[in-house]
Formats: sequence, structure tokens, C-alpha cells
Amino acid sequence: MTPALVRTNRVVRSAAFAYCVLPIGLYLWERGAGTTAWLLLAAQFFVYPQLVYWRAARSAHPTRAELDNLLLDAALLGAWVAYLGFPVWITYALLAAAMLNAAVNRGWQGTALALGSSAIGAGLWVAVGGLRFTPDTSPWVTFLAVAGSAAYTSAVGFVVWTQTRRLGTVRHDLARSEERYRLIAENADDLVAMVDHEGRWLYTSPSYRRVLEPAELAPGGDGFFKRVHPDDAEQARLAIGRAAATGKPRELALRLVDREGRVRQYRSRLQPVAGAAAPYKLILVSHDVTDLRQSEERMLLAAHALEGMTEAIMITGADGTIVTVNRAFSEITGHPRDEVLGQPEKAIRSGLLPAEFYDEAYASVQRDGYWSGTTWNRRKNGSVYREWRSVRSVKDPAGVVTHYVHVFYEVGSPRASASSSGNPVVA
Repeated sequence: MTPALVRTNRVVRSAAFAYCVLPIGLYLWERGAGTTAWLLLAAQFFVYPQLVYWRAARSAHPTRAELDNLLLDAALLGAWVAYLGFPVWITYALLAAAMLNAAVNRGWQGTALALGSSAIGAGLWVAVGGLRFTPDTSPWVTFLAVAGSAAYTSAVGFVVWTQTRRLGTVRHDLARSEERYRLIAENADDLVAMVDHEGRWLYTSPSYRRVLEPAELAPGGDGFFKRVHPDDAEQARLAIGRAAATGKPRELALRLVDREGRVRQYRSRLQPVAGAAAPYKLILVSHDVTDLRQSEERMLLAAHALEGMTEAIMITGADGTIVTVNRAFSEITGHPRDEVLGQPEKAIRSGLLPAEFYDEAYASVQRDGYWSGTTWNRRKNGSVYREWRSVRSVKDPAGVVTHYVHVFYEVGSPRASASSSGNPVVA
């Protein structure tokens, strides 16, 4: 896509050069210029703007080519001034416009270069066609030159004002975006950092200060590796090196030793910075999963304990859907775990007891939170056995029942517990 500078200058140059035909054409007409002068005028002020646009648009570096076009403008306008005999107002209008355009796009260096280019253009024409000096112009030529210069200055000023306003809007939006990202980074619980390909800090979010000492977060330091658990340090170095070399994101589990000597577990993601070149800078986002890991360990221990119990355990949802059973359940009832999970508890009832019995038992659980008794039940193979069973409800903080826990064992088997004594018997 053609850069905005090239497109904008095409419009400005085409309009300004077309207007120049008026005062210069009137000046030539007043002096009875020949056909060659009129052809040169048409070529310079109608054809030339399109040629230099085409040159810049097709260039490998269009912006640089357009900046060079401004100096070519100044040189050619300097030659025209010399050809016309340095008429004061035409000279002022042409050279002022050339220098103004160069100054807007290249600063004071552009002004100096444009002035030098105009001098070179004028010098070359004087060397070829000789020096003429006819400073006076007619009132109409003077008016057109002054009016054109004022209009061009105003037009350039308007363009600059528009671009400045647009730039101000972009800066304002950028500042607001940076403020939003700053607030996110400063208030996020996750650790957010930018590191180089060797793992040195480039940026750390304020959340790091809760974990590491301020001295360990200095830009350029390697406090990250100093705090990584020794068993994870080599893995972290390899992950950072590979992500920086390939530009592909990576995930890894890390343990950091915090400022108080506690080992914290993090789930981390390395994301190469977009648009950069290898070796890539990396965004490191680490989420503290210490509590989650500890919770998982507790759940694993509970699961092992559940499996090791001699009593059968069945947990259902509030709607009666079986959520989990232990090994003893399958050994007593003959129903494999995979066969009953997700099934309603009613599906594995023996059929030996009336529906009213179960309604009364669950009513007792709803009222008292607990029911227990000795009943008859049937295994999957059809054999009947006597069991002791208890049912408890599990409620959430709002007091709503979320699960039911059934614990039972076969009466008279080695599983039988002394705790069964004194329980009611259902014939």
C-alpha cells in the first residue's frame, strides 16, 4: 500500500503546480513566449507531478523516494525562477512553497536542503541559458503569485493541523490503552514479566513484589532463575531458550521459592513478543496453583482412603444420580463402577422393599440429615444379603442439599463393624 505521505503530496503537488500555471502563464503571455516555453510549462506543471508520484509509489522505499522528490521540486522550481529572470513575487511564491513543504516533512534540515537545491537548479539554468534579471511583474501576476502563496501556506497549515489533531487523538487513545493495561498489570494476581532470550528481566508486574525482593526484580537481573527451584531451573532455561529461538509459545510448570522461603507452584506460559525478530523477547505469565495442587493432593488422599475402606460407599447428586462408588461397593453388590456411574440410584434398588420405605428414609434424611438401618438387598447375580446402611445429606453454605452419601456393609461378613449394634432392623 502506498504510504500516506506519498498520496497526500500527490494531491498537494498536483493542485499547487496546476495553480502555478496561472501566474507563470500570464507572465509568459505578457512577454510573448514561444511554443517551447508553453510546452515546458505544461510538462512541468501538469505531467511532472504524476511522474514523480509514479516514481515514489513504485519505489522499494516510497517514503524516502517522496522526500527526495521534494528536493527535485525545489531544484526544478529554482531553474524556472532563473528562466523567468527572477521576477520577485513569482520567485518568492515558488521558493517559499518549496521550502515550506520540505520543512514540514524534513524539519530545518529540509529547509536548508530545499534552499540549496533551488540554488543549484537556478545556477544550472544560468550556466546554460545565461543570467537575466527582470524583477518587475504586472499587478495581475503579482496578485496571482501572492494569492497563490497565501493559499498554499494555508492549505499546508490545514494539512498539518489535521495530521496534528489525528496524532493527538491517537496519542490520547494510546495513553488510555496504556492506562488500562497498567491497571490490569498492577492489579492482576498472576505474575506478568518480560524477559530476554537469556531470562533477564526487562519488565516485572507489581504482583512480583509479593513474591520476590525488590533487589531481585531489577531490569537486566536474573532474579528469576535465582528463585526457581533447583530441580526446575534447567527446564526453565531450556524452555526460555527454545521459545526465544523459535518464536513458538511454551507452557511449563515451575516452583519458585518466595521471599519467605516457601515453595510456590506456578503454571507458566512463555509467549514471544509479536513483531520482533529472533532471538525473541518473551512475555512470561505465571499463575499460582499452589492451593490447587494442595487441594488435588488432599482429594487424591481422600480418594485413596475411600478405596481402602471395607465399607461400601456410594455418593449421589441431589437428584439421585450416582457420582462415585468405591471398590467395596463393587465387591459387595457385584455392580462394576463404570456400569453404575451416571445412573439413577433407583436403578440398582433390590426390589425387595416397597417404594414407601425409600420415601420414608429420604424424608428422615431431609428432616434430620441422617438415616440408618438394617435392610435386605440383592446383588447383581440375584443373591440376597442383609446389609447395614446409612445415608447422610451434604449441604452447601446456603443449606441446600447437594449430595447424598450412602455407606453400607454386609451383615455377618468380615466387613461387619461393631458400630452396627443397636441399629434398627427393617424386616
